[in-house]
Amino acid sequence: MRRAREEARRRRMLRRLVPIVAIVVVLLVLVGLFGPWGPLKSVLFGSDDSKTVSSAEQKARREKEQADSEAAKKKKEEAKKPKGPVQKKSDTKPPTVAIVVDDTGNTLEKLPLWLQIDAPLSFAVLPYTGPSAQLATEFHNAGYEVMLHIPTANAPPNSFSGQGQLASGMDRGTVFATLDADLTTVPFVTGINNHQGGAGCDDLQLMTYECEWAKQHGFYVVDSNSSIRPKVADAAVSLGLGHKKNQVFIDHQNDPNYIRGAMRELAGIARKNGTAIGICHYHRPNTAAVVGEMVNTLKAEGIHFAFARDINN
Repeated sequence: MRRAREEARRRRMLRRLVPIVAIVVVLLVLVGLFGPWGPLKSVLFGSDDSKTVSSAEQKARREKEQADSEAAKKKKEEAKKPKGPVQKKSDTKPPTVAIVVDDTGNTLEKLPLWLQIDAPLSFAVLPYTGPSAQLATEFHNAGYEVMLHIPTANAPPNSFSGQGQLASGMDRGTVFATLDADLTTVPFVTGINNHQGGAGCDDLQLMTYECEWAKQHGFYVVDSNSSIRPKVADAAVSLGLGHKKNQVFIDHQNDPNYIRGAMRELAGIARKNGTAIGICHYHRPNTAAVVGEMVNTLKAEGIHFAFARDINN
């Protein structure tokens, strides 16, 4: 009897334990399936690989943003830098004066004095001199204009004016070939005028060929007005290049007071006519210093200065 009661009690306990065991088993199964170590962990929690990729992507993104920021900063700094030489200001508001500096070449001695002048000067550089290319480069880099100073034949017996000269009787092809060769010795040219040329400058045919060559290259032409009946301006105007003719030889004499007077004469023409063009010479002893002095004086008196390319007279 006692054994039967114990057996009945054991069966009751088992009946109570079965649901509990079943619940525990179900819970273990669920944890096994859906826990961070189960087969569905990547679905529910993401994988270590995805975290690694995400971290790599974030690093790459940060590096790209930094690189883009540095590139943008560099581009902004580059934009602030001047593109090439900063050219002297050419002020064409009347009264305005343009100055051409002839006979540039042969020596570097006067270069520092000219570089001190804050005005839009045009330096006419002779071909084939030793420092031609260096001087042209120095003046271009300092913001001035460079012209080709073309040797042109004088009247006999002293007809030769320099290597690469033009002379009456040359045909168009010879003129063009001569000028092409001259140009190879002087960089940064934007305009031309004639060196000497008492005979050649009076030859309308020769000067027409010269101006045709200049127009083909996009150069302006200044008539130095250095002969008795110069045809340079006539040829230039006939080709639509504008009238640019020397009106005052600024340093015809080396005396400083003469140069000051010539600069004032030039300013007087500009006040009367609106514009004026003058010529001085690179190598003469007092020219650079006095022209520089008078540029400052005349600026203070209301005279403006422009490149010869920018005005006609």
